[in-house]
Formats: sequence, structure tokens, C-alpha cells
Amino acid sequence: MSRNKNADLDRVLRAATRAFLERGFAATSMSDLVAATGMNRAGLYSAFGSKHQLYITALARYREDTEPEMRAIARRALDRPPPERLDAPRVVGDILEVVARHSKEGGFVVRAAVELADDPATMRRVQEAWSELERDLAAILARASDTGEMADQIDPARLARTLLVFIQGAFVVGHADEDDGRLDDAAAGLVALLDRHRPSATAEPIRSQAPNDALLSES
Repeated sequence: MSRNKNADLDRVLRAATRAFLERGFAATSMSDLVAATGMNRAGLYSAFGSKHQLYITALARYREDTEPEMRAIARRALDRPPPERLDAPRVVGDILEVVARHSKEGGFVVRAAVELADDPATMRRVQEAWSELERDLAAILARASDTGEMADQIDPARLARTLLVFIQGAFVVGHADEDDGRLDDAAAGLVALLDRHRPSATAEPIRSQAPNDALLSES
């Protein structure tokens, strides 16, 4: 496929994504998509096969546009060599800032889950998106627990799932609420709750990373 054709299909996908975000799948007609993309009906069917397949492809493109930024934040944190701490509440706060910014667009993944919950092809991609984010969040929290940055009693998997569900709700609130402060305050409150899972200053000292023989030689 030529570079020009790839660029044209990319433009079409972005335009289709905006149309689906504005109206939803059912309310977006092929005539709407023709008007939004500038491609005639025959061209759309030739390139994508059906409105449903165009929707699935647009959803995949939306994920490509929005998820790498969140994954990059997680990867930068997890790439720090142990025992260096990653400041899990701050990392989660950075991810929430990305969510708040993209929520203005409407959150394609959440809207797809609500409108096409009975469609296996759509839900397979929604579940992929949720699972990938949940794994990243669980890895961040597990690392924080392992290094003593967060209290041992936290359950990283359960807490990651809690954060995932919060994030999906944040996409809805950020899009629908005229009060930007509501989502900002909720995100700050969530980060503050995570901060409360840090060991207190009077807690048992974090285990030293020094070799045992080095500790013995000082006794």
C-alpha cells in the first residue's frame, strides 16, 4: 500500500472516530460517515467492508492514539532498577492526568463497552484495553509493595482493578461534566488515598539492601 493511501486511510479513520464519538455506533449512519470522511460509500465499503468493521478499526486506532502515553508512564516507572523507588501515587497521578485530558473526547473504549456490550468483536478489544492497563497498574503497585514504598498489606491486583474501574468512570465524568474541578478533585483524592498506604515514619524500618556479610562486619 502506498504511503499516500496509508495517509488517506489514517485521515478517514480519524474522521470516522470523531463521528462515532459524537453520535455513537447506532446513530452514525453511512451517510454521516461519508460526510465526515469525505470518502464515498463505495470507497468506505471497499476499504473497511462494513460500518461495524470501520467502527472496530476506528476503536483500534483510538487505542493507538491514547494508550501509548499511559503505557510510557508505567514503563518509565517500572524500568527503574530495584531497589529504586518509583513513587506509585505520583505515577498513578500522572496516568490520571492523561485520562483527564483524553476524557474530553468522550472515551471511545468506555462508550464502546456501553453501547456494544453484546458484540463479541467490540468487547474483545475493550477487554484487551482494560487488561493491559490493569496489568500495568498491578505491576506498579506490586513493585511499590516489594520495595517497601507501600504497606505490605495492600493487594496489588485488587487495588489495580479498583483504579481501572475509577479510570473508566473518569472518562465518563470528564466528558459529560461541565465542572472540570469534579474530576480533578476526585483524582487528587485518589492519589491522596494511595499516599496513605505508605508506611508511616514510625513503622518498622525498611529492610536494608546491603549484603548480610557487610552488616555483620559492622557489628
